[in-house]
Amino acid sequence: MEYNTIFKRYDIRGKYPDEISPEVAKKIAKIYFNFYHLSKIIIGHDSIDGANEIYSEISNELAGYGVNVTQIGMVSSPRLYYASAKLNIKYGIMITASHLGAGFTGIKLINDGVPPPEEDLVKLSQIYESKRDISLTSKKGGINFYDINSPYASDVVAFIKSSLTKYKIVIDASNGPNAPVIDKIFSEINIPYTAINMEVKGSGLSHPTNPKIPENRVQLVNAVKESKADLGIIWDGDGDRAYFVDSKGKVIAPEFTASLIAADIKNKLGYKTITSDIRASSAIEQECSKDNIEVVRLKAWHVPIKEEMEKDSKIGFGYEVSGHYVFSDFYKIDDGLLASLVFLRALNNNEKSLSELLKDFRNTYYILEEINFESEKSEEEVVDLLKNTYKDGKVILIDGVTVEYSDWRFNLRSSRTEPILRLNISGISQKTVDENLSKIKSIIKS
Repeated sequence: MEYNTIFKRYDIRGKYPDEISPEVAKKIAKIYFNFYHLSKIIIGHDSIDGANEIYSEISNELAGYGVNVTQIGMVSSPRLYYASAKLNIKYGIMITASHLGAGFTGIKLINDGVPPPEEDLVKLSQIYESKRDISLTSKKGGINFYDINSPYASDVVAFIKSSLTKYKIVIDASNGPNAPVIDKIFSEINIPYTAINMEVKGSGLSHPTNPKIPENRVQLVNAVKESKADLGIIWDGDGDRAYFVDSKGKVIAPEFTASLIAADIKNKLGYKTITSDIRASSAIEQECSKDNIEVVRLKAWHVPIKEEMEKDSKIGFGYEVSGHYVFSDFYKIDDGLLASLVFLRALNNNEKSLSELLKDFRNTYYILEEINFESEKSEEEVVDLLKNTYKDGKVILIDGVTVEYSDWRFNLRSSRTEPILRLNISGISQKTVDENLSKIKSIIKS
């Protein structure tokens, strides 16, 4: 699918109201209703300007075709997934621009907790682009409201089952929809914390909401240092991703976070298998092997994790390096807030301190944050160049190209939502990584 339309590979996103207006949203709702013959649906929205209006228009549009609409108001994407599972409503719509922030909006269509199959989105896009009218009979549906925040908070607390008092933390709520539930959850688990950017805003955000970008973590880093906290936590715009920084403000590699969570999930729930996306460093296998935990590699994104969990009941947890963490025993939801708490529980129960654990990890592995490239070459061209250049390594063609050596590895793939190439590279030392990074850059840009 081309990404110059509002229909992306997994969802619908665009500028508000130029690309996604209330009229556009109603048309999409009509197409969605007709395609899946909906009888009931659950709908939520994020805090960004325009989301509430789109939410209301879609609700009214679907109710006009006889659909029973359950509204849950302003929520994170994980709370929409949670509500869909909790209330046993298969179809859902989340109005969110995810990490794109102010000036944008989006429509996440949910079928059984995941986006529709890509081929369905292609068909929906084709119907939308054809501009043909769909004649439907008006029927009287219903719109009701359900407050999902209280049951969600209670279930999160019950999942953690611990008092987490060991570490002082700072939370950056990114002016987003997690703010209304933080106090209740964190107070019940007795976490000593400071929170910044708790004011829910639709525009004029304190910072852009993609936590992977270092500039967006500056306020969190400063707050961690000023308060002498042990750990900083930041979520993205719709709350489904989490990133962590240490007491000095240095980002914590997701492989470190995931390996501790994996050990915690094994200890608490007995699972001995997790998933990791193909981009992650080999640190995840090496760290998990210490606890006899198997790692299954998958394509990037949270949907493959959920699909693998459906196929294999032995998988208790999955993650990817962009900050999605999925828990099999919590409705297979990728939830940045829940991931933060499980990570804290793992740290609280570890004999070593966080600083000791990080020192050991960083002395063993050197992992760069993801690097993005604009390239005139297609993914296929670059993959061919790289797999031929590094044919003496172990070449894996899952999601772009991955090449593994005993002392370093890399993955190069194209973004599924933007016209860029993404590189993840890691190794046992900075020297090894830097030397190979320079060579890969020259191949991509040549």
